[in-house]
Amino acid sequence: LYSRVNSLVSPGREQCLLTHIPALRLSPNGRVPPTEGAVTHRTPPAEPPALRPIPPEARRLIVNKNAGETLLQRAARLGYEEVVLYCLENKVCEVNHRDYAGYCALHEACARGWLNIVQHLLDYGADINCSAQDGTRPIHDAVENDHLDVVRVLLSYGADPTLATYSGRGLLKMTHSESMERFLTDYFADLQGRSDDDPELCWEFYGSAVCESTDECGVYDILADPPGPDDGDDDKREVFEFEFSDRPLLPCYNIQVSLSQGPRNWLLLSDVLRRLRMSARGFRQTFPHMEVVTVAEAEFYRQASLSQLFSCPEELEGFHSDSKELLDLVEDSAELAALLGSSLECLDDRWDHPGTS
Repeated sequence: LYSRVNSLVSPGREQCLLTHIPALRLSPNGRVPPTEGAVTHRTPPAEPPALRPIPPEARRLIVNKNAGETLLQRAARLGYEEVVLYCLENKVCEVNHRDYAGYCALHEACARGWLNIVQHLLDYGADINCSAQDGTRPIHDAVENDHLDVVRVLLSYGADPTLATYSGRGLLKMTHSESMERFLTDYFADLQGRSDDDPELCWEFYGSAVCESTDECGVYDILADPPGPDDGDDDKREVFEFEFSDRPLLPCYNIQVSLSQGPRNWLLLSDVLRRLRMSARGFRQTFPHMEVVTVAEAEFYRQASLSQLFSCPEELEGFHSDSKELLDLVEDSAELAALLGSSLECLDDRWDHPGTS
């Protein structure tokens, strides 16, 4: 067996292979048992994530090490975004490193308005309120150089606009444009609150009338002649129906029994037969025109319990949600109400009281 193995390897690895291969036990037919001769294949280790290669611009940048400057600060000052990402991803430089004047890379990017570089530095943990030797913060550099978009980003990341330099200069004293001054003024007003007489307290929205012609002939007042209660269609009036009886009314259920029709009012046929003292066969023969339908008890219980018009849960105690029994329902009508001893009275919504003229 050793000669067969040795023929598959180079002579230089022969000694190492013979040393590490254990003695194998042969079966009677001269073959190696599969469990003993099996070779264990190990999963190769996962390759580390590919690092960003050094950009060619990084080799041409001159770093002033005498002032404590790093490659990240120089790239942030000159706007080399690829070099900045290379330094951040490969941890070439500390993101919050300060030079001898106390300025860091975020100061340099904010002073020159490199918005993308500012976001990269903040995403990698740059101190948004880092202070230089004279108390200058990154937001001070952005305001003084009139970079409004950078100021918005810094505020969204949590920059403190109330901090001043060690000489006492605040943000409002550093503005050089009307847009920057107005933005900061409104921002501080939102933080500190506005007075009741401030004209900016309420927002002003213009309607569609500003797009119309100013000529009197082209103006249409939609509120000039609103429809009154007498202008509607009489067919759409509301009618209130009341049922009167000297005996307790039978429970009525608003159930949908057909997909082609909506929910209607139904009575249990068993309750009607008990009140009329009739049999089901006799009721069907006497009143063949009255609609009687059959529904499953489970479906009846589900619809009745979910109906917004049903307000007596105790009436459903005799039914079961998982029952497979069938229930007979008869539609509630004026004729059926008369058979049960009830009378119906209708009241129009435009009904005038007799005492009124």
